[in-house]
Order: sequence, then structure tokens, then C-alpha cells
Amino acid sequence: MIAHDSTSLLNYAPNFIPLEELKSACTHSKAWVSIDGLVYDLTEFICQHPGGKDFILLAAGKDVTKVFEAYHGQKQHHILQKFRIGLLVGQDVPSFPPSDDFFLTLKRRVNNHFWAFKIDPRHSAGAYIRYISTALSIWILYGLQWWLPSNSFWVFYLVSVAHGVALSQYSVTAVHDGSHGAIGHNPRVWRLLLIGHDFFVGCSSTLWTYQHVMSHHIFTNVDGYDADIETSEVEFRRIKDSQKYFSIYQLQSFYSPILYILLGCAVRFEDLTHYFAGHRGPLKVNSFTFSQKMIFWNGKLFFFTSRIVLPLFWGITLSRVISAFLVADFTLSIILALIFQATHVVDTAAFPVHKITVMIDHSQPSSRVPLTTRWFIIFSQYGVKYEVKDSLWTAIGGHIGLLRINPLPASSSLSKSSCAYIHT
Repeated sequence: MIAHDSTSLLNYAPNFIPLEELKSACTHSKAWVSIDGLVYDLTEFICQHPGGKDFILLAAGKDVTKVFEAYHGQKQHHILQKFRIGLLVGQDVPSFPPSDDFFLTLKRRVNNHFWAFKIDPRHSAGAYIRYISTALSIWILYGLQWWLPSNSFWVFYLVSVAHGVALSQYSVTAVHDGSHGAIGHNPRVWRLLLIGHDFFVGCSSTLWTYQHVMSHHIFTNVDGYDADIETSEVEFRRIKDSQKYFSIYQLQSFYSPILYILLGCAVRFEDLTHYFAGHRGPLKVNSFTFSQKMIFWNGKLFFFTSRIVLPLFWGITLSRVISAFLVADFTLSIILALIFQATHVVDTAAFPVHKITVMIDHSQPSSRVPLTTRWFIIFSQYGVKYEVKDSLWTAIGGHIGLLRINPLPASSSLSKSSCAYIHT
């Protein structure tokens, strides 16, 4: 938790702001946020925000304490005080215990590490190369599958599988880093990377940012608040204790991987539900801006046109078009399902909310540090599993940047005391 200026708080005549009033302040003309129980009016700051206006418009009307802590430090906290307008009355999210020394110590030492070696953590030439090569691969494989001879059965489907792999890699690289603003310093670059999710994959990048950045990385595995583990009354698999048990779940280890291939299709249709309902899981979805609406609808149109309509227009048979789409989409879906969801609900996963206090049982940063040091897993999942990265130093550009601090040698000054050895 970021320390407050106690002197300024003593001289501050409190203006109590109800939770409902905060939640209604979620537009471009009235953008309020709550941080550590204080309410700030960022309306005039939207266009001045170095991280671009999109992040403020996503955060407006919400308690964004942990999001702010993940992206900012004391300097930004002091700047924030000029926008303070009152004290929040009420709460609609679980509480975290006060941050311990682990958070500040580790974050400071990692930042000092980059400073000492004159490394810009937001810059990674390797990441840019991978974004571009992945995007080019998507288009090359897309075109290649339609120009192969009609009797090239096995090659045709191998290309479709490769197309699905390329799409999945774009999602876990460019889309992921763009959603966190973790590469470069230009919000336009982040948006450009993000819209590939709409146009290449057919899924909304805006709704993905709500799900991943505003929900999952703040309330990881917190039932009712982590959109990644949101479930309906009846699901094809059981992933948490709060779900009603059905005997069919005894077989879910066998049939779930098969059904995961439908993830892509399911998300595209769910986008429409979330768009019109104004919610993404537990989070309220603020009204889309004009540009967000254009990206949302044009992305859907482009995806359907490029994957189905154009090949038919070129004279490709319907069966070939549909089969190519399904093979690529099934490949994309199973990879993303395993990376983004299934890994969070394995037997050893923690669900950290205390049932009585409704407080998250442990400090968020220290609970997220250690996953793997295996190069292939790091490369294929591209830092998506670097939960600690998104909690402590969100502005590390790509997996190349992350590898600069992973693994840290045991003798490193970063790894002493509370920061023993960082495995992600």
C-alpha cells in the first residue's frame, strides 16, 4: 500500500462520497477513481495522462488501488493528490492486507537493477521483432492455405494448425503486452498491438483488458472477482468449490480438453453479451468510446469477412473454408485455454479469500512470485504466467526483458532477505 502524506490528510476536510456516486462517475465527462479509500476526479487529467486516456476510461468509477500500485510509485502518488475530492463510503471488492516489505523491497531492487545497467525496461528489440514476425506469419499462413493445390490434404491442414499457433502466439505476446502498456512509451503502439485481437482473432481487446488487467491480475483466483474463473449455474467442468457438483464432473479430465477447442467461438459470442450487458464478469464495463465501438464492430466484421467470405469469393469450396477455419481456431483455442485458464485451476492452485473476513489471506505480490525457469515454457507462454511481473513491475517490455531478471542468481543483491530467489 502506498503511504499517504499524514500532514495533508490531517488538514483535509473530508467529503464523504457514496460508492454508488463513484460508480456513476465512469464517463469521459466525469471520471472518478478510488485508491486506498480516497476518491480522485481525473476528468481534467484524462488527456494529460502519460499512459493514454484508455486506461483512465477503463478505470473510471472503480476502486483501482492495486492497479495504481502496480503501475505507479510515490512520485505519481504525490501528483495524484491534487485531484483528491473525498473519502469513499462503501466497498464492493475484497480487501487486501497491508503490503509488507516484500512489495516495496523487491520493486525497488528490480528498478535499481535496470537503472544500474542503464536498461529501459519498456524497451525490448526482441519483443518488437517477435510481434512483427508473428503478424507476418499470420498473413503468410493465411494466404498460403488458400493457394495450396486442392489435393494437398495433409499440408493444407498442417498450415491451418500453424496458422492457429501463430494466432495464439500473437495473443500471448502483442495483445498481452499491449493490454498492460508494457512495451515502449507510446499509447498508440499499445492500441495498435491490441487491435490485432479484434481483427486477427475476432475477440474484443477492450473486454479482454477488463478481464485480464482490471480483474484477473488484481484478484487472481478470487471467486466472484476474477473474470478468468467466472462460471454460470451449470458448466461443462467444475473448477472451484463454489460450483454445484454433478457426477459427470468425475470425467471432466477426459472431456474438458476436447471442449476447450470451442473457446474461441464461445468468447466471440460472449463479447456481444458483455458488450450489451455492460459487464465483464464481476466488472462493470464503462460505455465504449466511439473509437472502441469502431474497433469492436469492425474487428468482428473483418474477422468474419477474411476467414469465411473472402475465401469463398476466391472460389475455395465451402468445406475447405470451414475446415481450415475450425482447425486453426481449435488450435488457437486449446493453446489459449491451457495458458490463460486451465493453469489457474489445477489441484494446487490457491483460492485466497477468507470465508469469514472476506479478506484476501495473503499479500498479493509474495503470493505470485514462483512458477518456472524452463525456457520453452517462458517462451511459449511469453510472460503471461509472470503474475509477479504484472503486480510488481508491469512496465517490463516483453519476455526478453523479463529474462533479464529471471532467474536471479542466488548471490544477487536482488535476491537477499525477502527477495530470496525469483522463479516465475
